Amino acid sequence: MSNIHNDNINQEIMEDILSMADKDIWNVIFAIESEFGIAEVPSPTGGANGFIAKLFELRKEARSI
Repeated sequence: MSNIHNDNINQEIMEDILSMADKDIWNVIFAIESEFGIAEVPSPTGGANGFIAKLFELRKEARSI
């Protein structure tokens, strides 16, 4: 049962992030900065996918604490 719960949480997090990114990738960048600090903003060399992946990682970690 916990796997289904975790999958639902992951899907919820990703849907929220992709919704932000669809409007403008800067929404994702600003979310990383405001929620987790400027130090967590990744290098832009990863492109939009790098920012999305980083915010997903950070939010997932924050939810599991």
